Amino acid sequence: MQYRTILLSLNDEPHVPNLVQAAVSLADANAHVIGLYAMPSVLPSPDIMGASDMHWLDEQIRCFENQSARIRIEFENLVKKAPSLSYEWRFDKSNLEASVADSVIEHGRAADLIVVSRAAQNGWINDVAERAAIESGRPVVVIPEGSSLPAVDTEMMLAWKNSKEATRAAFDALPLLRRARRVRLLAVVEEGTDDGERTSSAQLAESLLRHGIKVEVESIPMGGVSVGDGLLEYAENHAQGLLVMGLYGRSRFREFFLGGASRDVLSHASLPVFLSH
Repeated sequence: MQYRTILLSLNDEPHVPNLVQAAVSLADANAHVIGLYAMPSVLPSPDIMGASDMHWLDEQIRCFENQSARIRIEFENLVKKAPSLSYEWRFDKSNLEASVADSVIEHGRAADLIVVSRAAQNGWINDVAERAAIESGRPVVVIPEGSSLPAVDTEMMLAWKNSKEATRAAFDALPLLRRARRVRLLAVVEEGTDDGERTSSAQLAESLLRHGIKVEVESIPMGGVSVGDGLLEYAENHAQGLLVMGLYGRSRFREFFLGGASRDVLSHASLPVFLSH
């Protein structure tokens, strides 16, 4: 497996350079990068929309169209510096009732990988990372605010728990793990966990070795901190460049139910995070 098609969500204008850099770093040779700007949902309720609301709506749409034009120019100027990549621009304004996350999910289902930002103070996009990972069926790389993806030959950590989500993340991330300088497989040992967790991590290490990936297996006892905080503390103390983990949670009726570790990591991560669900 290789990442031949990468969808790049570009509604976060201040961080476009970091996002494009991340996509270029993640892409395989001759990959295709899609820059997507999605028109945010702007329609007020029809039963309360009057003439003044229509004027506001026109102004808001023009604002988003102008932002899309600016981001397109920046995206194309940056990505064309990587001559081995092809690229295209998409401006999705097909449904003014749809959210940015809706659009990213729709376009992302035909991609190998989705790259998004995590901007805590941008209401238009603050649910994109969770929803894309849960609903698109594709792996997602989240670039936190103020962060960028280092060269992919960095050190990476793979958070392991004997679960469907962690398994999916480990194998979805194979193209990146093969290129890493060093991979640490971290078995999360919570209170009451038996030796089965350690056994499964050893079995995963053997399987990854058959893919040419040599990992160092470690256990992290949680002792007094949450799983998410324990992973982030480890990443900071060991200068990790990327965290690979399963996303625990579900989405139903647009309400999110994230597991504690997923919630903590997405809320507080300062390094890029690779998510699968």
